[in-house]
Amino acid sequence: MRLPSLRISIFTLALGLVALWVINQKEHTSATPSHTDKATELYHWSATQSTTWELSRDQPKKQNAMQTATWHYNETTKLSQFTQPIITLTTPATITVVRSNFGQTLNDEAIQLSGDVQITQYSLTNNKKNTHPSTTLTTQNLTYNANQAELLSRDTITLTQTGSVTTGVGLHADLESGQFQLMSNVKSTYQQ
Repeated sequence: MRLPSLRISIFTLALGLVALWVINQKEHTSATPSHTDKATELYHWSATQSTTWELSRDQPKKQNAMQTATWHYNETTKLSQFTQPIITLTTPATITVVRSNFGQTLNDEAIQLSGDVQITQYSLTNNKKNTHPSTTLTTQNLTYNANQAELLSRDTITLTQTGSVTTGVGLHADLESGQFQLMSNVKSTYQQ
């Protein structure tokens, strides 16, 4: 009769150890930050539905504005990530609007845009915006470097201007001079 009670005691002890192990694992799991906690730790600040402006004393007739649905910033890495950015660049002669689904900057320099990138430029006459864009550029990925005033892309580009549509792969554009170069597979369609 001692053998069955010894088995019951060992079985009970084993069940107790398993229960303690399970409880310990559950406490360890809940003490570990979840994936969503980690995402919020990556940023020092966030903003929703934000608008920022850049006005320069040196060039008072030029201004930049950026609107975003969400904006996250890490001060340590200087990484900004934003959704649905709309960047508006205003000069005395033009208004340029840049839109995409996502964007990011590293070291507060070039802006990398992705997802349905569209750049629309309107000519200004007598300080009034024309209702029809003079140029529209679409692609999936684009880098905008404001310091060097250039646009770069390795993706397919579609450039629509009054009377023509041009496509190509890869883009280098100098915004100061207005010169742009499509790198390969360039095709144009002209209409009268």
